[in-house]
Amino acid sequence: MSRKIMILAGESSGDLHGGHLARALKATSPDLELFGLGGATMREAGVEILADPTSIAVIGIVEVLRHLPHFRKLFQQAVEALDRRRPDGVVLIDYPGFNLRFAEEVKRRGIRLIYYISPQIWAWDPGRIHKIKRLVDRMIVVFPFEKELYERAGVPVTFVGHPLLDLAKPALPRLEALHRFGLSDGLPIIGLLPGSREGEIRRLLPVLLASGEKLREKLPSTAQFLLIKAPHLPWELYRPFLERSTLQPKVIERWDYDGIHCCDIVLVASGTATLECALLERPMAVVYKTSWPTYLISRMLIRIPYIALVNVVAAAQVVPEFIQHRATPQTISKAVLELWASAEKKRGMKFAFQKIRKSLGNSGASRRAAETILSELAQTGDQR
Repeated sequence: MSRKIMILAGESSGDLHGGHLARALKATSPDLELFGLGGATMREAGVEILADPTSIAVIGIVEVLRHLPHFRKLFQQAVEALDRRRPDGVVLIDYPGFNLRFAEEVKRRGIRLIYYISPQIWAWDPGRIHKIKRLVDRMIVVFPFEKELYERAGVPVTFVGHPLLDLAKPALPRLEALHRFGLSDGLPIIGLLPGSREGEIRRLLPVLLASGEKLREKLPSTAQFLLIKAPHLPWELYRPFLERSTLQPKVIERWDYDGIHCCDIVLVASGTATLECALLERPMAVVYKTSWPTYLISRMLIRIPYIALVNVVAAAQVVPEFIQHRATPQTISKAVLELWASAEKKRGMKFAFQKIRKSLGNSGASRRAAETILSELAQTGDQR
């Protein structure tokens, strides 16, 4: 009888890592039955998707409250599947607001629980580590400093390296990619990466387009702008902002590492994308805005001086951050122009990015995570 694993991912980044994890699990143990919550990447990797939370990804306490009925329904679906399918193990991927609550249900049923991609306990609410210790049988982390945190708290933990080391790389030579996207070599190319959530597009895309308009006034007249669109979000979300802007950037309708690699500088929403841009060694400015209630609550909760993941990993302000009221076209364009004019600043950033890459371990993270999960399930079998 084949073993069953339930996997839960709630956002596009979790779905990406869940998809690669699923492929690694299947490569090691082809008869595994995989099911759970996730998106298109996990489905393509052979996971039976019961519901897709990635279609309504939100961030912030206020935003979550608006969608509470949806999350309650999703949670009930997951619990019903847990009881009906009785998996040998459950793998939670990030998404702590939902997943830590679901972990309580898994614990009550005596099912082995592995957490892959840790909640950001190092950023806010460090007290959650006590709940994790009570509920989780094995934490699999992707940053070396997380391993130390969990070891100190007595949580069983395995550091596997970061899965983006295998993913965040161009597939094409730069000149070929430029031709593919209709871009010219030797002319400034500014990338606009406004995020992957609906709220991020509404708040950040107008700011990035207006910043681009200001940059166009100061950069050579041949400057080019490239917008990376989130593939799961509808064009109707982007179109009104693009129609009102005079910038008219070229658009890539999917997350594309070749496209990002073509850019000389990127304006990027805070999140996993900052780490992806760092691994591609693209100089950047990080931008973020949320609702004012969420921002004010976050300021009281967050315990670290930076919000950009690339700065958190470096433990220093490697790239500039423009958050909330500082995220204006004037401040952003000024910083980008200074970066554009300074070869020394760009070299310093790229050197820092290379150090970050070295700190993230070796390639093969998804395979090592799969091996760790299967080892945990083998322990369950031994106990039975």
